[in-house]
Amino acid sequence: MEKFRGINIIEMTLENKNDYERKEHPFTVIGRLIPKLENGIWSYQEELYEQPYESKYPEHEDLDEYINSDDSIAFLYYSQGKCLGHIRLSASDEIKFASIDRLIVLESSRGKGIGTALLNKAKEWALQKGMKGFTLETQDVNLLACRFYLKNEFEIGAADTILYSNSNYKDENAIFFYSKF
Repeated sequence: MEKFRGINIIEMTLENKNDYERKEHPFTVIGRLIPKLENGIWSYQEELYEQPYESKYPEHEDLDEYINSDDSIAFLYYSQGKCLGHIRLSASDEIKFASIDRLIVLESSRGKGIGTALLNKAKEWALQKGMKGFTLETQDVNLLACRFYLKNEFEIGAADTILYSNSNYKDENAIFFYSKF
């Protein structure tokens, strides 16, 4: 496959899926988001840790389910021929939200607008599918991701203190974010 020059966001195919490095991508934990529901309105506080640490989540999904599918897709972000990030989505006709199943930008490329560009491409696809918004789940200790989604006009829709209780991440809570188009 000919490598791209400049910046391109393209659909993942069988031919280019190996351009995305399937490994556990680390992120820095600097604190946690603490959501609070009061009178039907979500607010939040941040708890910053004195000692940041690195965490990562296993990469276990089968990428093939996002290729040539009517209700799922993945987009790869390329700059100067290198894949720097990707987003995976699935659409639900029942709830009319597209689920962001995974959004990853290589650690060395974060903070450069790649995540927002991938969200914009994903929104184009979701609108073509008749979706009315996005939904996603992330961990409360992934504060940098929570900040990213809030900056990109997502809102907290729910918090779950039990979802991870039987896993290696039992001290983490799930935060569900939504963005309505």
